[in-house]
Amino acid sequence: MKSPNISQTQQGETSTNQKLMTPKLGFYLPVIIIAGLLLAFPHKTLAVFSNFTQFFLENFDSQFIQLSSLLLLMAIVVAISPIGKIIIGGHEAKTEFSFASWIAMLFTAGMGSGLIFWGVAEPVYHFVNPPAFLQDDFSSVSGALAITYFHWGLHAWAIYAMAGLVMAWFAYNRNRSLRISASFSAEKPKWLSMLDLLAVIAIVFGMAGTFANTVALIQTGVEQSTGLNIGSQSFRIGLIVIIAMLFTLSSIAGLNQGIKRLSQFNSLFMIVMLVAVILLVDPFNSLSLMAQSTLEYIKLLPSVSFGAGEPAKWSQGWSVIYLIWWIAWAPFVGPFIARISKGRSIRQFLSCTILLPTLASILWFSGFAGSVLTQPFASEVMAAVNQEYTLGLFSFFAQLPLGMLFSIAALLLLVTFIITSADSSIYITSMLTGSESQVAKLLWSAVLVAITIALVTINDVDLNKQIAIVGAIPFTLVMCFQIVFWLKDVLITNKHKA
Repeated sequence: MKSPNISQTQQGETSTNQKLMTPKLGFYLPVIIIAGLLLAFPHKTLAVFSNFTQFFLENFDSQFIQLSSLLLLMAIVVAISPIGKIIIGGHEAKTEFSFASWIAMLFTAGMGSGLIFWGVAEPVYHFVNPPAFLQDDFSSVSGALAITYFHWGLHAWAIYAMAGLVMAWFAYNRNRSLRISASFSAEKPKWLSMLDLLAVIAIVFGMAGTFANTVALIQTGVEQSTGLNIGSQSFRIGLIVIIAMLFTLSSIAGLNQGIKRLSQFNSLFMIVMLVAVILLVDPFNSLSLMAQSTLEYIKLLPSVSFGAGEPAKWSQGWSVIYLIWWIAWAPFVGPFIARISKGRSIRQFLSCTILLPTLASILWFSGFAGSVLTQPFASEVMAAVNQEYTLGLFSFFAQLPLGMLFSIAALLLLVTFIITSADSSIYITSMLTGSESQVAKLLWSAVLVAITIALVTINDVDLNKQIAIVGAIPFTLVMCFQIVFWLKDVLITNKHKA
């Protein structure tokens, strides 16, 4: 989701002259070198990154899950405490967006194309290949949905919410910039810029993994819809270039009202598609399954929130990767939701940012995967997902009336979501590195494209997930310290007021 023009209302942010500066080489050189290595030696470089992430997945799996649970508990405590009454930007601050527009932008910023990609594939996969704890204590269909909700629900949005709250506080209540380094000091010592660089690396790799997966799903959708065999690298690379041109042009143009309307369009389009699927399959069964799986989700939370589940390999390949992936997106989703939330109370910010998108995710997965797993054609979709994740969605659509129309709608949503998400990431990376010039945006677009091209040359969805979290692993420590500094600052401020 592309952020509106943050610089227009942000206090203490980059001046007009600074915006016209060319990028500082010190910021970009490490990422440019990495992108060059990925293009020149994709297999070897990706293998190094994969081994790096695998080490942390195997040795710190429980710690990442515990961190996300801690952030969720902290968000709950802050929301119900007196701190929750504080207005982002102070008592005089006014909201810029209507409640509906705000919620639409929150949701499309944080998830986007991922829901389209995994809406059928993930719950179906968990149903066919359930981990041990689902086999023992949970009903099959509801249990598969429940573990999917864990990956996409409260924990994921608590990461986004706390990242956004910290940045909103320092930008609008402490009169600093919307940069990661601003959480640590009102001054701008040069060494703090390294924290912004770590955030940028997390953003670029997280976005590249999502971009590569989306391209894979678009390719599958086109093949399924047209009957053509276009499974070549040239098609995937060409598609990347076309999409990159679109989001680069949009980022350079800096469209404000257009982006808000596009997020509303995406949200409305998703609602129409979801309602149509539920009505065409079995609306009463879908609603019943949604209620049952939500109860299973609540039942599941205590057993999965404080450590990696068994088998460890399954947990590392799903739960842990997901939670780190949300951390990878936090450096640009955080500033974005901070930017659009000025004038709202901390309580409203946290409760709406966590609860409403979680509810929307539950509706989406229960509506799509629930419609698959309770129908006679379920075995065909299961076989497709077991063969390849990207086959699940369009195999499901092939079973529906107006299946071609659904496929075209899904392809359109995939393209618009990836454009807005990539556009946002380019805007935020330019802002974090102190240059919002056109040169900076073109450079970051090129880096993102280079990493994505390296990924699609191998075209492995599981590898894409691992590479997406490369930058998030070191950034996790930065985010933890951000929250510590925020908590200290807000407690001191409240003490002085008291």
